[in-house]
Amino acid sequence: MRNTRINFTFAAGPVLGKWSPRATLEADFFGQQGAPPFGDEQPQLRVRFAYADLTNGRTTIRIGQYWSPLFGETPVSLSHLAFPVGYGASGKVGWRFPGIFLYHDLNPGKPVVAQLQLAAFEGSGPATAGRDAALGTGQGEASGLPQLEALLNFTKRSPKLNWSAYVVGHVDWKDTTGVGRDTTNTGAQDSNLSGFAIEGGGNVASGKFSVRGNVYYGKAIGQQFGHITQQGNVRGYGAWAQVGYDFTPRWSYFFYYGIDNPNEDRFAQDNGGAVLARKENQDAAALLRFRAGRYALGLEYLRAMTRWSTGLTNAQQFALSVLYTL
Repeated sequence: MRNTRINFTFAAGPVLGKWSPRATLEADFFGQQGAPPFGDEQPQLRVRFAYADLTNGRTTIRIGQYWSPLFGETPVSLSHLAFPVGYGASGKVGWRFPGIFLYHDLNPGKPVVAQLQLAAFEGSGPATAGRDAALGTGQGEASGLPQLEALLNFTKRSPKLNWSAYVVGHVDWKDTTGVGRDTTNTGAQDSNLSGFAIEGGGNVASGKFSVRGNVYYGKAIGQQFGHITQQGNVRGYGAWAQVGYDFTPRWSYFFYYGIDNPNEDRFAQDNGGAVLARKENQDAAALLRFRAGRYALGLEYLRAMTRWSTGLTNAQQFALSVLYTL
């Protein structure tokens, strides 16, 4: 039920030469959830996207809240929509932030279309203890600097083969001492913590087969759901892939595998011998999907294997989901 989305999209004619305004507001029901026995059946709205565009068809300037370019490719699922399969656990990273986004088609009309995306958006990170935590101010905001990303995407569409591939880079800064403190002469090694990531991914679809996935390597990108969603000075990589097959026009199945593997030895080295709580996670999932027009029904199995500092745990989930798209 909480995956239900409400989307309002508005568009107008040209108002400045060839430039036209557009806007989108989208919400789902993954807001704060009340306590049982009654509150858990009353999911609350939260904003997903809220932005305004100015576009001439080839170039779009977007201001508002939208996905960071690092969000990239997404696994197919009917049960995990707001939080995709493997999100923050097995190589699927990225989050949505308020900021300024630029999209520009480099060679429209060509057999292989290239698009450049640039984004500068709100800094983010965990809050330091005390006043910052009480105010809800994260270390990224405390730095006074934005997160920056750039993505280059290539796409080709043809009757027999469709594919896309992208590479994206990310950089950000965090002030781990919090708001209003001079960190320029403290000598504290991590008072200013920089984060970075590079990611590549894409998808290929030919006939009844499809393959999609991505791989990333980064440092201190817990706010982007990296490193098994662990904050701080963590380095590591993650990767996932999903294979799909349409064995009839209505029935399909998909197999997913992903891993997120923070570097526990480097974490101890960089953080005075500290122990990383989650050292590795692997997810595997299988989906059987039935589709009839705008209606879809899916039976999905998910298994997660997490290696903690205290040992290994396993979890599994069976989910039956129905989706109707307006």
